[in-house]
Amino acid sequence: MPRVFKTIEQHVLSLLRNDILSGTYQPGAKLRQDEVAKRFGVSTTPVREAFRGLRSEGLVSIDANKGVVVKGLTVNDVEEIYALRILLEPILAKKAVNSITPESLQAAQIIHDQMCAATDPHQWSVLNREFHLQLMMSEESSRLYEIVKNLLMVAEPYVSLSIFIHPQILQADNKEHGMILDGYLTKSSTQVENIVKQHLEQTLAAIQESVNETALRKMAVSA
Repeated sequence: MPRVFKTIEQHVLSLLRNDILSGTYQPGAKLRQDEVAKRFGVSTTPVREAFRGLRSEGLVSIDANKGVVVKGLTVNDVEEIYALRILLEPILAKKAVNSITPESLQAAQIIHDQMCAATDPHQWSVLNREFHLQLMMSEESSRLYEIVKNLLMVAEPYVSLSIFIHPQILQADNKEHGMILDGYLTKSSTQVENIVKQHLEQTLAAIQESVNETALRKMAVSA
């Protein structure tokens, strides 16, 4: 794929993602390929690829009959996702403390440095997923790892939304990730288990607030 095309695709994806998270496109809205292409002054090819990217991020659904439809981010959905993460992820993290490889630990430290420098909500949320998965990679052969991996993926749009609405939470999140890293470095499995649980609970609270605030904004706009 030519580099120029990839750049256009990523640019369109970023613009559409921000429109969805900011409420410009509300849940249930249909995205039409030709209209989006005309709006951004690009061909339909990068728009089509951007739609696929939005689907992988959980922001739209693509149906042969209905087309591309914006999905709503709901409190009930995120509460279910995080109830499972809070239950399962600390267990997996505790197990991974004793099996993590030096390579994975080093990779997680590099990702953490990148997160501390990142300001874009989507970029940070992608790094956040990779950070947690890298730390637990030594357990990738387990069923628990696969479940947690899937939960991290579906949680990603909510993480992006919370940072989009409240960018100031990045500092606290980066600090907590540093504490998780310290726990792995010192092989403190109980510490890691407790910090991961606390981190997920606080993340859920921030996301709940962001989703509710977004809903209120949409109600105000439509009133």
